Amino acid sequence: MAASSVFIEDGTWYLLVHTTCKHLRADHLCGIYSTRPRICREYSTRKCEYEDDWCYEHYWETPEQMAEYMEAVLPPRRGQGIRSPKP
Repeated sequence: MAASSVFIEDGTWYLLVHTTCKHLRADHLCGIYSTRPRICREYSTRKCEYEDDWCYEHYWETPEQMAEYMEAVLPPRRGQGIRSPKP
């Protein structure tokens, strides 16, 4: 799996970082619970999407996928044709 991915949902762009918190203990509990950062204090699983079968407008896992998308939808830069440069 990629270390990160980018997706678009309802016109909003998101960056998803695939990593485990460095403070997560072997028993899957927070090692710094009493001093955890604000983002963790405000996080809730109330609307967890884990079991949902989502289909995003766009989803990229590699820079090559993003470059291919950009080449397809963005106009060419000034002075450049629509074809990729010769190898």
